[in-house]
Amino acid sequence: MPYIDTHAHFDLCIEEGTGVEEDLVAGLGMNGIYRAVHVTIDTGGFSWALAFARRHADRGVLFTLGIHPSSKGDDGEFGKLERFTAGVMESDDAPLLFGIGEAGLDYYRMRQTKDAQIRSFERQIQLAKKWDLPIIVHSRDAAEESLALLGKYAPLRGIMHCFSEGSAMARRFLDLGLHLSFAGNVTYRAALPLQESAAYVPEDRLLLETDAPFLTPVPLRGKKNRPDYVVHTYAYVAELRGTTREHLAGKIADNFKTLLPAGKDGD
Repeated sequence: MPYIDTHAHFDLCIEEGTGVEEDLVAGLGMNGIYRAVHVTIDTGGFSWALAFARRHADRGVLFTLGIHPSSKGDDGEFGKLERFTAGVMESDDAPLLFGIGEAGLDYYRMRQTKDAQIRSFERQIQLAKKWDLPIIVHSRDAAEESLALLGKYAPLRGIMHCFSEGSAMARRFLDLGLHLSFAGNVTYRAALPLQESAAYVPEDRLLLETDAPFLTPVPLRGKKNRPDYVVHTYAYVAELRGTTREHLAGKIADNFKTLLPAGKDGD
């Protein structure tokens, strides 16, 4: 069964002791995961991300370049992002770069000021549009503000990562052209609005992820998350939607392809 983990932090998994690099990557193949996206959160992780994707390109690993809303995103950092993105896109490594992000707004942690987050997010949306790459969006306690900013650039190719709102808000993000991706927290007993949205999203706009090493799905909740644990989220969401894992995996594979520029589908 062809599974995809559309959002994981392999470097953080390694740092937190979830597993060594080869073990984590080997786990993909052993569990039928033929694509995984390593997502960056600051400029300090860019070189490692590129090297990691190069090392495991034969196992379907892609990477992103972005500045998380909790990370420093001033002019100097954004300049590094612009230059690194251009360097990759103008090289033979371009097929390994999946998107820009994770970028967005986090008004829960507030590790950067609102103004700084907005500037960083908007510049990353513009960068994604410039290179025709998906924008990978982090939005926490900032749904209305995220909608307003993204709406300035709609229609958009991109992903609402770890979507955590109800179906009414899901509709508004779908109207911008975005895909919605659900992580392991959709399996949690109390996550009723999230489950409502996962059942509601049209199957041609649905994606799944781990956000590893965070949000470990049931039945492994309590352990540190790994990219290969995405199979449990597939099982849960398939049952939630009244379909089979085979059907769901096929549709998500198709959806993922629509986010890849021509020549990057790897088939």
